[in-house]
Amino acid sequence: MIEFNNINEKELLIHYAAKFEDVEVVNIIENGVNNSSDAERLAKLYWAIVDDSVNEDIERLLEKVYTSLHIHCGNRGYSDVWDSSIP
Repeated sequence: MIEFNNINEKELLIHYAAKFEDVEVVNIIENGVNNSSDAERLAKLYWAIVDDSVNEDIERLLEKVYTSLHIHCGNRGYSDVWDSSIP
């Protein structure tokens, strides 16, 4: 499971996963990254959120989400995958 500092991070990810109709990423959010495809899918979701939310005032929350996801992927051994998915 991915550990978040506050529930708003997880809620944001799940909200956008539903918006983008990505059921698989919800499973990753709930169970954590288990392979490089999971890490890449999570990174793609994050960057899609960044692109989609430019008119929203959620930069601070996005920074927290980035940190949580980056740490989680790194702890699972997928920091290179996460970093290479940065657009």
